[in-house]
Amino acid sequence: MKCPNCGREIPEGHMYCDSCGKEINFVPDFEPEVENEINETLSGVADELNKEERLKEERKKAFKKKLLRIKKKLPLLLIPLGLVFVVLFIVCMFTLFSDKSAYHYLRKAESYRNMGQMDEAISYLIEGNENLSDNTEIIFRLSDYYLENGQTDEAVDTLRKIIDSGSFDKSIVTTAYESIISIYEQNEEYDKLSELLHTSDNETIAELKEKYVPEAPSMAVSGGEYEDSVVVDIISQNEDKDSQIYYTVNDGEPDENSIAYSGQIVLDTEGEYVIKAVCINKYGSSSKVVTEKYVVVKGVTSPPEIMEPSGEYNQNTMIVAVADAGCTIFYTTDGSDPTINSKQYVSPITMPVGTSHYKFIAIDKDGEESEIVERDYHLVFTRLVSTEQAVNNVVSTLVRLDYLLDNTGKVRGLDGHNEYIYNSVIEIAGAGEYYVIIENYVAYDGSVSPTGLLYAVNTHDGAVNRLGYDSSGKYTLITISNR
Repeated sequence: MKCPNCGREIPEGHMYCDSCGKEINFVPDFEPEVENEINETLSGVADELNKEERLKEERKKAFKKKLLRIKKKLPLLLIPLGLVFVVLFIVCMFTLFSDKSAYHYLRKAESYRNMGQMDEAISYLIEGNENLSDNTEIIFRLSDYYLENGQTDEAVDTLRKIIDSGSFDKSIVTTAYESIISIYEQNEEYDKLSELLHTSDNETIAELKEKYVPEAPSMAVSGGEYEDSVVVDIISQNEDKDSQIYYTVNDGEPDENSIAYSGQIVLDTEGEYVIKAVCINKYGSSSKVVTEKYVVVKGVTSPPEIMEPSGEYNQNTMIVAVADAGCTIFYTTDGSDPTINSKQYVSPITMPVGTSHYKFIAIDKDGEESEIVERDYHLVFTRLVSTEQAVNNVVSTLVRLDYLLDNTGKVRGLDGHNEYIYNSVIEIAGAGEYYVIIENYVAYDGSVSPTGLLYAVNTHDGAVNRLGYDSSGKYTLITISNR
């Protein structure tokens, strides 16, 4: 070190300057009298050391004498130093066990919690966080107590103090994020979880996303050119059943507002199709988008498929025809070949009673015609109703409708009565086989005259209808109603 008086270098261990004799203070200046005495002593020692070699012995004796006096004063000098150490020790203990220590807040909060006083426990931790804002143990404990007390929002807000501060280690921030994610997941608040993962682009969130971002789906059929049609399945690569696949067809990037995949995608119209698919999990995280391009080239128009084969039938049957998308079906029943001007198939056709012959054709939007498909049907219903039962059904129906007074055929206001006679069996196209029942009036004198009314009773189920004729003279059924 250098002499504070003359600036010369002082050898290590010397208590004075060899040049000017200035003593060196090696103890604190606690008492002026002691300091002056030491200064005088050291000054005298320095003077003696500058004398010739012959004075060395005397100087040593004088130095020892002065040093002895210093030792006698030394206890007085050490007292202030001891006080300093005592004060420091007291401060440390006070910090550890006083109301301002983390240990105190955590200990008191745990004590109140064990007594079931959660509000008091939380209050202590809030105070601790205000006084020791950088203590993460208090923050995490406070969040846990909020959760235990059913205060989910407060628990999340507490953890956000770590996330938003920017002053905590990455490992602590990651733990805070994962704790918030766990809270949202347990409460199924997936919209909030998604917002948490997507509203920040920091390094911690980027790493967390890897845990919560689903794998991209895959197309079961590779893109390419296909004739007539192609069926595309989209396969999820995630075991998580809460993930959902969304897709678009020639309509940009898919998201949660796109079509939710629920089954096979059938492409059966000629053209180019770009299918894009994405997997979005319950957290709102999206996978990478997969894309495949399909080209459908149409060949010859496919003939319609008629679901009912030719043959014998004994019950009401509907004839169903199916054609490729974009095609229209036309048919005839008179033996002529169907064209675009023939009757159009728009819904299932009721198979007519008796023998019928159908021809079907499919015509696409460009006017291309398919091959003609022919079907021959013979419908004969099984008779489950006898002629006697048919007559009784007519009479009981007319009594119920108050047309007749009783089962004898008595008619209100007339002396005679009506009688009902089985006449024949007829087939009505599209309706089935019917018994024809004639209504006659029998006068009081026994004379009989037709009333002109005919009734039709279904030979299969016994249903009763009035029988009439259409404009072409064919039989037609008329529903009976109350008069």
